[in-house]
Amino acid sequence: MTCTATWAFLAPAAIAAPAVDLHELSWSVHVDLINAGAGEDLAYWQGIIDSAVNAGNDLLEGGQGPSDTPCCTRMVRSVSVATFGTPGDGLDVMNSASDETAIGNTGGAGSQAFLIDSIEYCGGSAPNAIGCALNTTCTGNGNDDPNVWMVVTVDSLDSGTLPAVVAHERGHNACLSHVSGAECQLMQGAVFTPGNGGCLAVSECANFQLGRTTTSSGLECSCFDNGGSALADGTICTEQTNGLCSGGLCGVFDGDAGVRLIAAAAPGTASGGPPDDSITISALSGDWSTLAQFLPAADDVRGMAYAHDSETLYGVVPTVADDEIVTIDPTTGMILSTVGTIANGALEIVSMAYDPGPTNLASDDRLLVLEAGGMLGEIRWIDPAFPSQTNLLGTLAFGGTTLFTGLAYDSIHGKLFAATPFSSDGLYEIDLSTCPPSPCFAAQVPGANLERDDASLSFSPITGMLYLVGTLDYVVAQTTDYNVIDPLTGVSMLTLNVDAFTPAALAAVPEPGFGLMVAVGALGLAAASRRRCSVSGRDLIPVGGGM
Repeated sequence: MTCTATWAFLAPAAIAAPAVDLHELSWSVHVDLINAGAGEDLAYWQGIIDSAVNAGNDLLEGGQGPSDTPCCTRMVRSVSVATFGTPGDGLDVMNSASDETAIGNTGGAGSQAFLIDSIEYCGGSAPNAIGCALNTTCTGNGNDDPNVWMVVTVDSLDSGTLPAVVAHERGHNACLSHVSGAECQLMQGAVFTPGNGGCLAVSECANFQLGRTTTSSGLECSCFDNGGSALADGTICTEQTNGLCSGGLCGVFDGDAGVRLIAAAAPGTASGGPPDDSITISALSGDWSTLAQFLPAADDVRGMAYAHDSETLYGVVPTVADDEIVTIDPTTGMILSTVGTIANGALEIVSMAYDPGPTNLASDDRLLVLEAGGMLGEIRWIDPAFPSQTNLLGTLAFGGTTLFTGLAYDSIHGKLFAATPFSSDGLYEIDLSTCPPSPCFAAQVPGANLERDDASLSFSPITGMLYLVGTLDYVVAQTTDYNVIDPLTGVSMLTLNVDAFTPAALAAVPEPGFGLMVAVGALGLAAASRRRCSVSGRDLIPVGGGM
């Protein structure tokens, strides 16, 4: 009760919210996708569609960085999902002009959406396409061309891109064309990764809103003002009980909406650059903005951790002969002071995590660091009261340990994790109980599939989740990805392409005013919550190619 009262007093109050521009879609699933014996009945596919539509709405309404315009517009399934076609008619695979015409003419008036197995034809040959849509010629008047269709595929579901594809295809229905540029763009003509990018320009948001089917939804975007701008993170919102705005979305205060991520980064590029700026990231939507340049300008931060017991944000500034332990203002992103100097010569602290110890007292806090050089590294700990001294836990017996640039300590389950581009999984658990004596045993988290360059990792006791940012290098582009990870399973609960930056350190801090709540009782809050609304030309999207 005390924590709730503290939160309600400190959070900015909600203000008048704009009405939602609503896109009502009638969904149909091809009859050959129904396999009740395998659990894939119509209710199963309706659940898949509802989940994709809701996640697609989060992409539209939430922000993903400076190039994105959070957009007060949503899609909704207007009626129960139906089946279309007849068994064996071949329309579960759209591979000809006649198939395209037959599907487009199915379902009658209004906005029709179809889920089929795969696409080989979309206004021409389209091998391995994952979506197709009628791209209308609009006059700029809302709802002036309501009879449109879109097709999405099980291939898109399997590749992890279905929410972005649903929103992307509806964008074509709303007169939007393909764009090039930032890889987080919703209307980008290619899918680079299983992540979902939802970035829209101002004009694209306006077109999307004009493609609505109704404005009489009775719904409001409670994290937007009536001018269409997203409200500040930490503002009270009404779509959730105990709701807070974060990155244009409304989430519960003890979920991702109550967490801010602070990163050391090079903004504007996913291809490297000195981490000489601090940025703030919404844990709910991935939205980010630059806070400040670290000063002196030569100071690049390459490790970061937030000590909840003392409400202190620590960072590491490597220098030629030693490493400096600094404190950072989590509100402004500025370096406050140098509190310690680690005389480690050619070695370098490449990542940092925070262990609060067994009590809520700062006296048993410790900073866990990976000190690397050459082929091996050492896990060490630092007492914040004596920040110029490190204490050995054990060796990390991997070649190239300098690439273990992300470190996070799950204080709920007592687990230390490291993130790296190594292997096919990228996420490791380091068993601290094996460290004395050395070496520390480290094992891949199987099935994580989270290998990232420039990997930066953090843990929040508010949500019990790991947060990861990193870059991926593709033949056609480099992207910046954001993940929310369940530490018990290693499964990414959210994967987003965000506006480009190159990270070098990450820390999870409470929204302003939540430090006391975290310190006195939030360690048991392990369930992350996201907003999920109760309303539940032609286009070519090859898998791994054009969209």
